[in-house]
Amino acid sequence: MDQMQERPVVTESNQDRIRQGETGHHLRYILIGSCALVILLFIAITAFLKP
Repeated sequence: MDQMQERPVVTESNQDRIRQGETGHHLRYILIGSCALVILLFIAITAFLKP
């Protein structure tokens, strides 16, 4: 169970590609969509609760 994981060697030429690999699976879009959904739900809830 204590196996060492190989870490990529970071050089000047592959620095951006390695950094981009950390956010895989379109995480940026998921976070933006989630924030937008929370804001829309907040607006909808406050609109329904107004007297």
